[in-house]
Amino acid sequence: MENNRKEKVIGFIKRYGYYALALVLVLGITLGIVLSTEPQKPNENEVPTDTQPVVFSLPVNSPNVLKWYSDTELMYNETLKQWESHMAVDMTSDNLDVYSVLDGVVTDVTTSYENGTTITVTHENGYVSKYSSLDEETDVTISDEVKKGQKIGQMSQSSANELLSGNHLHFELYKDGQKVDPSNYLTLSEK
Repeated sequence: MENNRKEKVIGFIKRYGYYALALVLVLGITLGIVLSTEPQKPNENEVPTDTQPVVFSLPVNSPNVLKWYSDTELMYNETLKQWESHMAVDMTSDNLDVYSVLDGVVTDVTTSYENGTTITVTHENGYVSKYSSLDEETDVTISDEVKKGQKIGQMSQSSANELLSGNHLHFELYKDGQKVDPSNYLTLSEK
């Protein structure tokens, strides 16, 4: 009787043993995957991303574009009498006031012969705006916090590189350290 039972067990194992072994392996692998996968915990240092679009205000009231941004075609510079790329937008207006396009912090105020007075404002989301050919008397200084639409200075013809353009704003915009076309972010019209 004992022998008969042994033979039945051995027969069962021979007949169904591969299935049982395969089942044990599948269960083991599944259990291993489940136990090794931990639920995602929120990163405490991670800053939530703002999904709202960034809306820029105009840097001058009722702007008229004198010269568009161009990184692919050369544009003629009347003052310097030469062809060059123009990676900014030059604009003018009857009102000479210049405004910050977004909230930010003034990170630089410089004056040079070539560009006149330049104010640099660093904004959130990797944006930096530069306002050149401004009057030497500015309304802000380095480390001032500015609000979108706040007056920061006035247009002038202080840029020797664009002297024949008259009173105007030479406006540059950067995103994550790269110059971008400001007209993709501002609603502008030609003069």
